[in-house]
Amino acid sequence: MPGAVEQRLVRQGLVYALGLRTVVIGLSSVVYLVLAAVPDRAVAVAVVVAFNAWSLGYAVVLVRGSGVTRRWLPIIDVAAVCAVCLTQSWTVVSDPRGGSTWVLIVVNLVVVTYPWQVGWPLLAGATGAIVTAYFVGATLADPGGWLADPAIGPWTAAQAALSWGLYRFVRRGARAADRAIERAAELRRAAVIAAARRRDEREYLAALHDTAAATLLMIGNGVLARNEPWLAEQARRDLRELQRSEEAAQGEADLVALLRDVAGNAALHVTWQTPDRLPLPAVDAVSLSRGVREALNNVVRHAGTGQAAIRVDHDAEQVTVEIADQGVGFDPAQIGTHRYGVTRSLVQRMIQIGGQARIDSRPGHGTTVTLTCPRAVPDVSDSDQRVIASSFQRGLRWAVVVMSLAILLLLDLPRLLASREAYAVLWPQFVTWSGLVAVTLVVAVATWRDRPLGRWRPPLLVLVFGLSALATWSMRPEYLLGPAHWSEGDAGWQIVLLMMDGRVIVFAAVLAAQYLMTFGQAILAGEAALSVAGAVSASWAVLAFQLSIAMIAAVLRAMATSSAQALGVAERVRTAEAVARHLHADRAGRLSVLSTTAVPLLAGLASGELDPGDESVRRSCAAEAARMRRLIAEDTGTADSLSHELRACIEMAERNGVTVSFAERGTRPELSPPVRRRLIEPAIAALATAHGKARLTVASTGETVTVSVVAACQPPPPMPDGDGVRQSTVVSGGRLWVQAAWQGER
Repeated sequence: MPGAVEQRLVRQGLVYALGLRTVVIGLSSVVYLVLAAVPDRAVAVAVVVAFNAWSLGYAVVLVRGSGVTRRWLPIIDVAAVCAVCLTQSWTVVSDPRGGSTWVLIVVNLVVVTYPWQVGWPLLAGATGAIVTAYFVGATLADPGGWLADPAIGPWTAAQAALSWGLYRFVRRGARAADRAIERAAELRRAAVIAAARRRDEREYLAALHDTAAATLLMIGNGVLARNEPWLAEQARRDLRELQRSEEAAQGEADLVALLRDVAGNAALHVTWQTPDRLPLPAVDAVSLSRGVREALNNVVRHAGTGQAAIRVDHDAEQVTVEIADQGVGFDPAQIGTHRYGVTRSLVQRMIQIGGQARIDSRPGHGTTVTLTCPRAVPDVSDSDQRVIASSFQRGLRWAVVVMSLAILLLLDLPRLLASREAYAVLWPQFVTWSGLVAVTLVVAVATWRDRPLGRWRPPLLVLVFGLSALATWSMRPEYLLGPAHWSEGDAGWQIVLLMMDGRVIVFAAVLAAQYLMTFGQAILAGEAALSVAGAVSASWAVLAFQLSIAMIAAVLRAMATSSAQALGVAERVRTAEAVARHLHADRAGRLSVLSTTAVPLLAGLASGELDPGDESVRRSCAAEAARMRRLIAEDTGTADSLSHELRACIEMAERNGVTVSFAERGTRPELSPPVRRRLIEPAIAALATAHGKARLTVASTGETVTVSVVAACQPPPPMPDGDGVRQSTVVSGGRLWVQAAWQGER
């Protein structure tokens, strides 16, 4: 199935081809009626009006029609064109010096634009039928005369074939653009998903730190000797917060509503300066609300005031949330970077969503925390636009290269060899022909290497003009602008190659200058095979074809922009859906893990079934808080992750009054997070129930890593083997030796 760029090219190409056909045929036929003495003006006017009306209707219906219409309507159009060809006895005049007729222009434009409307079998059949009808009509109108020039048939067939080649090259370029964009989109999507998952993981850990981990740590440290009235509500809030992470995966959320909910749980009087509501992507709104919650918690803990002010400002580019208090203030320079509340919950949380956090404070002057979050969606269409434009331009240039070489080799060279009597001097013709072939090959090499012409364009243009003038100079006057004067219009194809990526008006000016230079030389030479008016008429079909290349290039450049924008929108939708699916799966997995550990503890505290003063409850809370701290430490990305995570567990044990000695031996390989979790879990359980002194040791031999704890503690729950890790427990002298060992693959 064609990709998005190719489908858009086919649609826009059809509109362009039909528009070109309608306009050029309309102008040519009207001008011909005005200037030429047709045999029967009434019939000619009727035919011209009827066919132009048909062309307009045909274009409208074909663009808007269904598949069935598009299959049958071109066949009717072929019949209409054949009918026009058979009317030449009344609609055209036989004038050897008058150049082309409007009927011949109809034939040329129809076959040139058919590749955008029909497949190649119908194109071949239509070209044959139209050429046959033209020769029948021309023979009836001018038996044995110039209207039935035998060269018209091959030239018309060549135009159809060349136009079909151009169409295929451009479409192939669109297909290449689709492939390149899809590959780039897949890489971008994977990067966005990975970044979103990392950001969501960090946000989840930040939420754990601010809520459940803090509550369980407080109980594990023995701060509460009994159930306090506020504890149940805090545990319920922690449960809601753990389950709320699911909301951040979907759609939008009202930032103001989330902020008021957060402030309602703080022991502060808050004044507000906010809009009534402010919808944001849910992940951004949740991140901002949690940052505000941490800022309000800091006010409660440290500011020495019961009041705070929240202000929300927003524009098209960003959202700003400001939390201010008039408390005691502090010196931010004196706060260590290891402090989690400042470095993770505020600064890193904003960095993760592309924003920033700024803390302004002075002792005695209060504190202002400013959180900013970008609203603008990054535009990825620029690179796509370059890919599409490059593919279109490359395909179009290859098409014109092939077309130019085909004209030079298959049409111009035979004509040159067969018309030697038309040249006063022969060698300039061969020099011109060879030079135009060389220019075409230079462009072909540049296209193959995907390099711009750059500074080579001006000298190549000068060379083409010089070769065209040389070939015209060497013609005998009576053959000028006639069939033997092959360079008159065909040198324009090299100008097309050199100028097609420029502005249309500049392209048209340079191309017109080449034709005018040739016509000027013919006028100065005196007698010519065609009158200047006849030459203009004869050149009109070729000139229109060449100008159409400039229009195609301009349309393709515009289409590259619009296609990239449309693809960017579609890609953002697909990426958002993919991110939502992955985040949903990640959060469901996290919640399922917590459902067997933290959730039962928080639920028991919320319902009052668990007593925080009970030693077993306190130990369970301490162990779960240690697990959460290990998870938080796991996310820091330090060089020695295992040691860093173990030190977080040691910190929790020492808060419970356990003296822990820590020793490391050997050089360890980098271990995956699942392996580290299995190695550390028995140590967490042992240290959570330990008392007195404990010894924690990490030993490695390169292929094995062992984490062991010796302490007076309760036996940890057995852990099934997995990820290459095995657990063992030995009782010796009233103390337990708990070990988890990992064996690498041999």
